[in-house]
Amino acid sequence: MTKFLDPLDSAFILLETPGTAMNIGAIIELEAGDVADPKERFELIRTNIAARLHEIPVLTQRVVRAPFDMTWPILIKDDKFDLDRHVVRAVVPSPGSQVQFDALVSEFLSRTLSPQRPLWQLLVIEGLEDGHAALALKVHHALADGVSGAETFASLFDISPDVRPPAAAVEEDEEEPTVTTSLGLLRQGIRRVRQRPEIILENIGSWGVRLYEILRALVSVVSVRARRHATPSQPSMFEARRTTLNGAAGIEKLYRRTRVPLADVKQASKSRGVSVTDFVMATASGALKRLLDDRGEALKKDLVAFVPINVRGQGDKANLGNQISGMLVKLHTDIADPEERLHAISSDALKTLGEQRQHRAKIFQDVPRVLGPTLLSFGAKIISAFELFKHVPMANLMISSVPGPPIPLWLSGHRVASAAPVGPLFGAFSLNITVLGFEKYLEFGLLGCADQMADLGQLRDYILAEATSLIDSTPH
Repeated sequence: MTKFLDPLDSAFILLETPGTAMNIGAIIELEAGDVADPKERFELIRTNIAARLHEIPVLTQRVVRAPFDMTWPILIKDDKFDLDRHVVRAVVPSPGSQVQFDALVSEFLSRTLSPQRPLWQLLVIEGLEDGHAALALKVHHALADGVSGAETFASLFDISPDVRPPAAAVEEDEEEPTVTTSLGLLRQGIRRVRQRPEIILENIGSWGVRLYEILRALVSVVSVRARRHATPSQPSMFEARRTTLNGAAGIEKLYRRTRVPLADVKQASKSRGVSVTDFVMATASGALKRLLDDRGEALKKDLVAFVPINVRGQGDKANLGNQISGMLVKLHTDIADPEERLHAISSDALKTLGEQRQHRAKIFQDVPRVLGPTLLSFGAKIISAFELFKHVPMANLMISSVPGPPIPLWLSGHRVASAAPVGPLFGAFSLNITVLGFEKYLEFGLLGCADQMADLGQLRDYILAEATSLIDSTPH
C-alpha cells in the first residue's frame, strides 16, 4: 500500500535547500564498558542495530518524490538497503581532545543525507582521550520530531547492561503493489482522479476551509501588531529585527555542547517560581546578550526566539512524524539584571503559552495542505534564491526543549554517559539551541552556521556561565 508522508512531514522535505539540511539528532557518549577493542565494540553495536531494524520500519524506508513535486512524497521499502551506509566508524586523531571531537561532529552534521537512501545515519566515534566511545546520530526531520524521535529510537537501546533479544518480526501483507518510482507515483495520482473525479471537488472544499482558517489567523496577527500595547507579552511575526544571528545558514556547520546539573537547575527554578524552560530561555538570553556585546552590536530591539511546541496527546509519543506547533518568545535581552530577565520571561510564558499552543498548532498543519507540494517546493527555491528570510526574519534564532528518557540507557552493554541534542537550521536561522534533560544533567546542544557563528564556542561558554550564575545565586 502506498504510504504518503503527512503534509507537515512532507514540508521538511520540500522546503529543504542547500544549507538547510533539516536533520535532528543527538551526540551520545558511551562509557568504556567491558569491551576495550574498538573493532569488537563497533561490531557489537552494528549487530545490535541490525537485529532491531524491523522494530523501526522507517529506518529501512526511503522517500520518493513525484516529478515537479506534483504529489506528496511517499515512503517505500528500500530493497537495496545497506546497513554499512548508515552505521559507520570514525576515529578522532590522537590525542582525541574535545576540540578534535567537536570538529569531527561538526563535519558529520554538515553533510547532507542522501535522498536515494533512508534518511538517517549513525557515526560511531572512537579514539577519545578518556577511552570512551561516542555516537553521532542524525535523522531527517520528515521522519520524526524531537519527541517521537527520542521515544522511537530508544528501541535501539536497553534499560540494563543486558542486551534484550529483538522483538519477533511481523510480516505485513501489502493491499496493492507499492509505487517505487517518481513516474509511478504521478501515474497513480492521475489514475485515482480518473476513478473518482469527485475527489477534485472534495479537495477544493477542504482547501477552502483551511485557507479561510489561515487567513483569519493572519488577520489576527496583523491586528495584534496594530494594537501592540494590548498584548505586550506576545510578539508578532513582524517584530523581530535582523541581527548578525540571522541569515540563511551555509552548508558548513559548527556544533558545540555543554551541560549543567539538572537537580541544581530544578532547584534554582523552583525556588524562584519559574519553570526549567524559563531557566533555559533566560540562560540563552544572557549568553546572547554577551555575545552580541562582544561583536560590538547594539540591539535596536529585543531578541525574539522561535520555540517549537509539542502538541501530542497522551500516548502519542511513540508515533513517528511531526506533531508540532511553534510560538514566538521575547528573550528580554533589554533587561540587564538576570533575575528580572528570568521573571519577565516566566511572566510572558504564563500569559501566552496556552493561547499560542491552541491557535497556532492548527496553522502549522494547515499551511502545507493549503499550499500543496508543488508550491511548497517552488516557494523554498524562490526564498533561497532571493534570500528573503535574510531581510525579513520571523525570529532571531530557534530554541527548543526535548524531553529525555527518565531512566538510564545502555547500548550493546555500554552505558550511555551523556546525550546532547541536535536541532535543525532552516529559514533565517543560523543558530539553534536545543536542550535535553538526561539523567543527572541538562544537556545543551548548539548548532550554528560556520560562517555566521564562528564564535559558537564562546556562546557555549557564556551559556554555562549564565546557568552557573543563576544556580549559585539560588535563594536557600
